[in-house]
Amino acid sequence: MTKLAYLHEPGVLHNLKARYDINEIYTYTGNILIVVNPFRRLPHLSDTHMMDQYKVAAFGELSPHPYAVADAAYRLMINEGVSQSILVSGESGTGKTESTKQLMRYLAYMGGRAAAEGSRSVVQQVLESNPVLEAFAYVYLLAAGRSN
Repeated sequence: MTKLAYLHEPGVLHNLKARYDINEIYTYTGNILIVVNPFRRLPHLSDTHMMDQYKVAAFGELSPHPYAVADAAYRLMINEGVSQSILVSGESGTGKTESTKQLMRYLAYMGGRAAAEGSRSVVQQVLESNPVLEAFAYVYLLAAGRSN
């Protein structure tokens, strides 16, 4: 998307469809990651091997991915002490929950430790908190008059 000569609707839509057709569901426009919901599981995009690749790569060195966004935020927090926020936005059914899970999984992977015998790992604890976080967001949106 960053290589488009003109950023207009037909060009963007064509680019997204062409990438979607080859299971490239992520693309950047500037430092914004655009995700097209594949409406099916693509497990190779969220495994530990993929996290290991983004863990050692600079932003933009590998294909667009939520792990690249999470890694950039993580590095700024750790190396520079700068607070970070990642905004996940989209219409209902676009995959916000899955994208958020990937971001949280990566951050927990980077900062977590393995589970001791009989306990839950940091990754498990963070992912289990997601429904609670979504409930808070939904209540906030209801209070603001927007339920989507």
